[in-house]
Amino acid sequence: LLRRGISLIPQESSLFPHLSVEDNLRLPLRAARRAGLSSDDALERTLERFPEIHGKLRADAGSLSGGQQKMVEFAKAHMLRPRLCLIDEPSIGLSPKIAGEVFGWIRQFADEGMAILLVDHNIRKVIELSDYTYVLTLGEVTAEGPRSQFEGDMHEQVREWLGLNF
Repeated sequence: LLRRGISLIPQESSLFPHLSVEDNLRLPLRAARRAGLSSDDALERTLERFPEIHGKLRADAGSLSGGQQKMVEFAKAHMLRPRLCLIDEPSIGLSPKIAGEVFGWIRQFADEGMAILLVDHNIRKVIELSDYTYVLTLGEVTAEGPRSQFEGDMHEQVREWLGLNF
């Protein structure tokens, strides 16, 4: 996946809780070097993007709050500069304030030219962030299109996607 420029930010934490934040951040760099990808300034560049992590580098990853752990997950993905980032339910279990920060990171990734495949239950936010949206209901595409196609009464659209229009 590294050689193909693909990164994953999973729904559940993929951090090693008993390793330091710094060690968790260095793990993908080791894998990148083994794959023949250069990453000399990746950690410094990432700490500039996520300065809040600086003070947490020596802490065990498992001691961080859920939002801080999510930030480290995004930092890990950012370090590798993938062409495509798969992001699964990034806001689940987070406070609205932290979820807003997470969506801000996703916007920044996209603004840097990274393609994003985002799965999330916050339909309004996903549509706001997306250039193109697919709606899956029970594994089938029930709607798709550019952002403009999803403007209007979201409640009515959701009822239609779920087949609840009588």
